[in-house]
Amino acid sequence: MQIPDYYQILEIERDATAREIQGAFRKLAKRYHPDKNPERTAFAEKMFREICNAYNTLQDKKQKSDYDRTLQTIERQQKSQEAYFDRLNRLDQNYAKLELLLHALLRQNYETGVSMYEQLCYHSEAAGKKWRIDDFLSYEESRDCEFLLAEAYQKLGFSNGDASSALERHRKIEQAMLLYESLLSAESKRPCFKHFIREVKERLKFIYLYHFSVEGYDQRCHIPLTKIRALKLPKRETAWMYKKIAEFYVEIDQLPEARIVLKMAFELQPRLAGAKKICQTLNMGNQQATS
Repeated sequence: MQIPDYYQILEIERDATAREIQGAFRKLAKRYHPDKNPERTAFAEKMFREICNAYNTLQDKKQKSDYDRTLQTIERQQKSQEAYFDRLNRLDQNYAKLELLLHALLRQNYETGVSMYEQLCYHSEAAGKKWRIDDFLSYEESRDCEFLLAEAYQKLGFSNGDASSALERHRKIEQAMLLYESLLSAESKRPCFKHFIREVKERLKFIYLYHFSVEGYDQRCHIPLTKIRALKLPKRETAWMYKKIAEFYVEIDQLPEARIVLKMAFELQPRLAGAKKICQTLNMGNQQATS
């Protein structure tokens, strides 16, 4: 629905007074009166008619009130429609970029895929929004994409040929960890990918233990043991991880921490394989360690 903008026709603001409306009408009526425009009679008649219609509506309080209400309603609808089509356009653009991202990841072009993903996130955050894969793909497709992204970050983070700094490699490993954890969280609420949940847990085990290594340890980004418990692994596997962490603490000479974690390992697995040496180091000879 379209109606003429009488304020624009009379060249006045929407808060114009009755005096200003009348003054604008008189000025324009003189300018466009057909008698004063013999060379452009048809155009002058059209303009004069629009000016008169505008004045007749705006000079009457009730007509003006009804007109203002209708005009505002139409403008709100137009803005809503423009916003809708703008969102559709942005969705189409983002979906096209997402297809390219997936294509790169499936071809193991990890750097390209990660770069595209981070650009999408950056531009969205710059606009004050959080970019989400789920806004463009189905739930199952989103989880697949999340898995591929996590794999890409992990590969880049642990790549020996990666020329980036240690800090940047660590950032990529952190991002892989967050994506894998997001996958597990989603799966716990809406299971649909049981076939690769075991693989996700294996990868998280590797990343968690990386943080408990000389290369990956950083007190600022310390991985709490609750993350390991959250994996809900068999007791034997969790105990093995605790033993590896205890060995790391011994390596950096934090023996009290090593004893605490090793004791947790024995609580889960009383006959813990491969723990005899560390038990001797920590003077924990009463444990049921096997070589």
